[in-house]
Amino acid sequence: MTGTTTARAVDAPAWLVEFYGHVDALDTEAVLARFAPDASMRYGAGDPLPGHEAIRAGLTYLFTTYRRIGHEFLGVWESGTTLMLEATVTYGLPDGREVAVPALTVIEHRDGAIDDLRIFIDPTPAQVG
Repeated sequence: MTGTTTARAVDAPAWLVEFYGHVDALDTEAVLARFAPDASMRYGAGDPLPGHEAIRAGLTYLFTTYRRIGHEFLGVWESGTTLMLEATVTYGLPDGREVAVPALTVIEHRDGAIDDLRIFIDPTPAQVG
């Protein structure tokens, strides 16, 4: 079972809803396709992941750790090429529990490609093991 991206009463660009649809479907390659080749991604307090191979490794880890991931958009703000997304992220844990965690993501993008994605989240409540 995969998550469901919802953008209730939030004016979110179509590309953002589509991107998080791929995230919630746990589709590594579809998510990775939205990143520029020289992009970087950072999740929580982890080290930045520069380039497609590092991002793929990070996504693979996340997408195989959880049974599902779902995003509920709470707010979207955009200025030029910078977008901020406030969301509640629900993680489906291997033991069947579901844990919701608040997150703020900053996305630098251009020409339909993500240059930098920084996820500010404390995943401690959803840690496995």
